[in-house]
Amino acid sequence: MIESFLAECGPLKHHVEANQNSLDKIKDELPEDILGLLSAGMGSYMNGYFWTVDPFDYQSILDEVYTPVELPSTCFARDAFAGLYLWEGGSIIYINVRHGNSKVVGRKTSVFFNHIITDWEYMSDLLGLENYFPAKAALGDLSAEQCYGYVPIPGLGGAEKVENLQIVKTKEHLSIIAQVMGKIR
Repeated sequence: MIESFLAECGPLKHHVEANQNSLDKIKDELPEDILGLLSAGMGSYMNGYFWTVDPFDYQSILDEVYTPVELPSTCFARDAFAGLYLWEGGSIIYINVRHGNSKVVGRKTSVFFNHIITDWEYMSDLLGLENYFPAKAALGDLSAEQCYGYVPIPGLGGAEKVENLQIVKTKEHLSIIAQVMGKIR
């Protein structure tokens, strides 16, 4: 169970009701913890850093940016920098669109939610998130369809500096990255 995550990082903000019909279609693909998190609704946790998303709403953009190792590959969350969190092959996979790579960030949902993602120092080192709070201070809060995007994209030589960040539309940003850099494998 992910009670520690919810106690430390909740309550859900920017709440949008979950589409229960959609979740019913994928209930056998997701572990109980992730399904429970999505059933609570879509929105943000962790002061706007971590956003749960409707897997069906993100499927087409996931198909555009990523070639899965195993199927099904289900996007259940994204972060403030358009990084995607997937459930695939019994693991939580992080798709780092800024650098064009993917990595396993958790094998057990309870460990990921209660220990890994709630350890900001560890997550920042693991995923390079040191610019989150400076970006939030400089640019303001994000809405559900927005993220902080580096311009130019780091994968194309752009520097990961706060002054290179802009608030951009998440899906459009992901699509542009995929068109320019290709699919992440």
